[in-house]
Amino acid sequence: MKASEAFPLRQLKIRGTPLSEQQELVIRLHEVEKLTHPEVALRLGVSKERIQQIYRAAKAIRADYAQNGRDALLLLPARARHFLENIDRASRPMVKLAMVTKELCWDEKWKCLRYQGKSPRNAGQWTWLALLEWAAED
Repeated sequence: MKASEAFPLRQLKIRGTPLSEQQELVIRLHEVEKLTHPEVALRLGVSKERIQQIYRAAKAIRADYAQNGRDALLLLPARARHFLENIDRASRPMVKLAMVTKELCWDEKWKCLRYQGKSPRNAGQWTWLALLEWAAED
């Protein structure tokens, strides 16, 4: 059974492309059309600060994707990414190995994610499903 079939109520949030439509639009308006952040903010109807956040995030994602391709951690939802960074398993091969050795697993009895026998805070079924999907891609 696939991970998405086990929990059909929620769509997993692994990015299919590195940037969201909003991030691509902000990058295009700022870098291609040479609009300033206040001009982009005015056009999109949001604050200048929000445009700056979107732009910084888009640049970081683009750089991570350029360096790591489909193994880029920024393709994962934030909670899953932070979980991997906290346990020092920040690469797809390391996550796959941890899953194969059952160091990282889903505890069906207690319905929780387990890492080295412990249930980490703020990492539940959606984190597990995102990690399963990300680790399974090749």
